[in-house]
Amino acid sequence: MLADLARVPAVAPLLAAYLAVLLARALVPALVLAYNARLLAIVQTAVDARTVDPHALAHVSTVLVLASAATRLLAHLKDRIAGPLHLRIKNYYAVHIFHAIARLDVPTFDDPAVTRQLERAFPPHSSNIAFRALSASFSLFSHLLQLLSQLSVLLTVLSDNPDAPLLAILCCSTAYFQFSRDSQSLQSVWLATTTNSDFIKSEGLKRAVADPIHRKEIVAGAIAPFLLAQYRLAVSRISDHSSSFYEAYEVHQRNRHSFFAIFFEEVLRALPQVVFTLRAVRQPTSIPLSVASLHLITSTTQSFTYAAFSLVQGASTIVSHLTAVRQLYQVAHIPNRVKVHHNDSNDTTIDETLVGTPFPENTQTTIAYGISVEFCNVSFSYPGSDAYALRNVNFKLERGQLCVIVGNNGSGKSTILKLITRLYDPTEGTILIDGIDIKTLRLADLRRAISVLFQDYTHFPLSIHDNIALGDPAHADDRAKVEHAAQLGGASAFIERLPDTYDTYLERPVQDYYSALPERTDDDTSDDHPVDFAALRTAAGITQAQVDGVSGGVGNRGLSGGQMQRIALSRTFMRSVVSDESVGLLLFDEPSASLDPTAEHDLFERLRTLRGNKTMVFSSHRFGSLTRHADCILYMDDSHIVEEGTHDELIARGGEYARIWMLQARAFL
Repeated sequence: MLADLARVPAVAPLLAAYLAVLLARALVPALVLAYNARLLAIVQTAVDARTVDPHALAHVSTVLVLASAATRLLAHLKDRIAGPLHLRIKNYYAVHIFHAIARLDVPTFDDPAVTRQLERAFPPHSSNIAFRALSASFSLFSHLLQLLSQLSVLLTVLSDNPDAPLLAILCCSTAYFQFSRDSQSLQSVWLATTTNSDFIKSEGLKRAVADPIHRKEIVAGAIAPFLLAQYRLAVSRISDHSSSFYEAYEVHQRNRHSFFAIFFEEVLRALPQVVFTLRAVRQPTSIPLSVASLHLITSTTQSFTYAAFSLVQGASTIVSHLTAVRQLYQVAHIPNRVKVHHNDSNDTTIDETLVGTPFPENTQTTIAYGISVEFCNVSFSYPGSDAYALRNVNFKLERGQLCVIVGNNGSGKSTILKLITRLYDPTEGTILIDGIDIKTLRLADLRRAISVLFQDYTHFPLSIHDNIALGDPAHADDRAKVEHAAQLGGASAFIERLPDTYDTYLERPVQDYYSALPERTDDDTSDDHPVDFAALRTAAGITQAQVDGVSGGVGNRGLSGGQMQRIALSRTFMRSVVSDESVGLLLFDEPSASLDPTAEHDLFERLRTLRGNKTMVFSSHRFGSLTRHADCILYMDDSHIVEEGTHDELIARGGEYARIWMLQARAFL
């Protein structure tokens, strides 16, 4: 981690400055102790010889004043450096985390073990793991340096005072008892629970009446009186045993320490004063020196003891910090399930999507005339399932053909498309792309040559423009091409009617927060403090359309399922039409599931017209005009291809395809 951070230009200088400040802070207490001892010696000389060296006194006083100022200054510098250092380290590892998650393929990302590993490495509500480990490690080293420097000076101070060892032991003992009590309350492992059935029921009743989700049933069923009676009964049974967790915790803390332990600690705290009193009785002339010695030794030994215990406490927690850092780095090397062929298969620093045979293999060959696809005895079962999603599937699509895969839901149609894009690898058999084993091709080249729209398409928590532009990231900033793709996908008309048009967020990723003060109401007699948030929004440049989208973006403001699907279709058009030269295979998984018949017919006509010579594969459970124009129809049932041919051939054959076709046709007769 240190090696990585030292190579980051924005982090390295701050890291060095942060360490220097911590080291300086660690040495200041020893310096103060040494000069306090010299001040004590000056006091001793003044008492014994009735004379003072003004130069020595001025020197000591100046150093002590400067040390006090340095302590304040170093604390201020530490805070000033820690802030930007924390943010820069956080930003560096934010990119690290983003890459670690983004590089995972589908079966690896869906693996529950990987999910748990990611959750351990990136706790959702934790602070900067790397900075916490760095701060803990540096603090541990700083405490160690402070201890060693103080110890060397403290031994010298104790050797010159006959009562000093006893005072030091007493002060250390007092500090030990106080520290052990505080650390026990902070670090002990405990569990709080309740077994009182009435208390549990009363809490459940309170939640029931407070949660809006239950309000309709409470009102419609007229059960409020019954709930009130039950709550009264439960509260009366609880009586004096009713308390919240925090109330119970406070009582536990007060009762945890026995009276005798507290009494002994207070007696121990007073013993240094007793020693001082006895010394003063025996040697009255030494009172000024004894007062100075008592203050010096008391403050020094307590500081030393706390530093020692802090070192022990830091050492006990450093393992967890370093373990968190190890997990932070381990997730960047999780091996993907979809394997590629390269010399070092365990080196996950290699971009695996760029390893393999270039596609198309011959750079003179264009894929604009389509890509051939062949399945040879392909079987597949999803990870964690023993059932086959595909079983002994064989078919071949020539370049430029239009293929429609039909069948009931769950028959394996979508799985074929997922295997073609290498989201998964087949359990058995081989898939050939232009006659080449798909496993040997560069993943980046293969996926660049394919445009796919899955049945379970997604919308990203980005603007509509970005959602469409992701179809072809190379032209993401070209507004004209994005709008053209939206027009082809049938989405431009309703997008233009939105208040922010293409800049509208489908799901706003950042929520706004408002103060607890209510907005101005129509009731002028309201005692609430009037706050006009509209004025604040205007001052901040926030539009009302943005405010309306706070809770979930435009999706909560009336876009239908068909409109959302058209945005996904537009992203596909952005890839397949705008990037015409790089895409040779178009895959559509139930592309019209949320469209009405008219929109479905228009979509299929546009797709057939715009595909040119590209190979196109549709999966659908509907039979319609598209199947009439298909070069090849694959009828699937229960993970098998049971019929294959053109529409006319399958109708003439009179099999299952013909039967389903007639059933759907009768609905429109």
